[in-house]
Amino acid sequence: MRKYWFAYAVLCALLLAGLLLAALMPAVNPGQEIDFIAINELTRQAAAHWHEPSALDSILSPYRFVLLDSGGDVRHASHEGLPDSLTAALRRGFVPMDITEGASVIGKALVEAPSGDAREQFQNRQRALMLAAFALLCVLNAAFLWALHAALVQPFKRLEAFAHTITTGRFDEPLPMDRHNIFGLFTQSFDVMRASLREARRKQREAEQAKKELIASLSHDMKTPVTSIRLISELLQAQITDPVSLEKLKTIEQKADQLDRLMNNLLHSALEELGELSVTVSSEDSGIIRGLFEDVNHFSRIRVSEIPACLVELDRARMEQVIGNIIANSYKYAETYIDVDCTIHDELLQIDVNDYGPGVEPEELELITTKFYRGERAKASQKEGEGLGLYIAKLLMEKMGGGLEALNCGDGFTLRLWMRLSR
Repeated sequence: MRKYWFAYAVLCALLLAGLLLAALMPAVNPGQEIDFIAINELTRQAAAHWHEPSALDSILSPYRFVLLDSGGDVRHASHEGLPDSLTAALRRGFVPMDITEGASVIGKALVEAPSGDAREQFQNRQRALMLAAFALLCVLNAAFLWALHAALVQPFKRLEAFAHTITTGRFDEPLPMDRHNIFGLFTQSFDVMRASLREARRKQREAEQAKKELIASLSHDMKTPVTSIRLISELLQAQITDPVSLEKLKTIEQKADQLDRLMNNLLHSALEELGELSVTVSSEDSGIIRGLFEDVNHFSRIRVSEIPACLVELDRARMEQVIGNIIANSYKYAETYIDVDCTIHDELLQIDVNDYGPGVEPEELELITTKFYRGERAKASQKEGEGLGLYIAKLLMEKMGGGLEALNCGDGFTLRLWMRLSR
């Protein structure tokens, strides 16, 4: 920083020198001084020969001069072309001197000052010097401002751009550094911060990935003992006839089914976040849709209308999950009959799954298909749920090229599915 202060001090010194030069300029006495002894001698000789005009030609003087009488008329001129009046002589810089005889002034000697042209030349040189000094001062000032911009402004602009880059999450772009700049170490600290943030972000991603993998692994591993509990419960129900014991075994089986569904939801969510919830779409006959609904018709409450004969694009396993999640929700919250209506609209097969329960609040229709969201009525029912069933169903429908929408009907609640027709 010292070199910048030194340059600034030099500029100030130049400016001060220019001001001093301008202030002293009027006081300078350029050129040769007037020889007043010679002028006095000229007036003495003029007075001595005043009454002998022809003798005035013999006056010797280093200066050109004009002699005027008391009336202002020219009595004698040393050279041609000289002024013929006092006013004209003063305008040309002539020095007026009185010619006296005794105590009386008998005329004036107008002497040409030898320094008139020299003074003008000196003043011109001064002006040129001042202009050159001012131009040099401007150049130095521009150079100083450029150096100041390069040393201070540009590094801060780079820091501003770098901060914007960091806020957008791009940690791989280094900050340009100049170790010879006064902010070299400062910018190096910012780049060290960038590297630290990049490493922290990498570790965070690894930790999140490990957490998701752990959830997926535990969800998958827990399904095995839950399945064993359900199978053992079914086996004991076939062997035991005591009504009280049978009721308890049915409760165990229901809880095992419930736990299995929760594990499925958790596993699907973990796999989706890991990018492993894959969908393989193929052309299938629309008749399989009836079979998928019949597979989950455990309470004989599902009524499927005529399904238009066509080919649709779907993943059978994923469609089974979608229908299973929708029917499970209807069984849990509506506990009514379920009507399934199928129609074709704009190269899409539309499937309306209608129950006759209380539905959801209008402002919640778009929210119930988001992750982990449960409607207020679902919460008030005090029934277990994680808010993942409809989220997974919508996600799978979209991956198969279709969609899912929740609607409140006049007499119940409808989940509308769209499936693409095969071309």
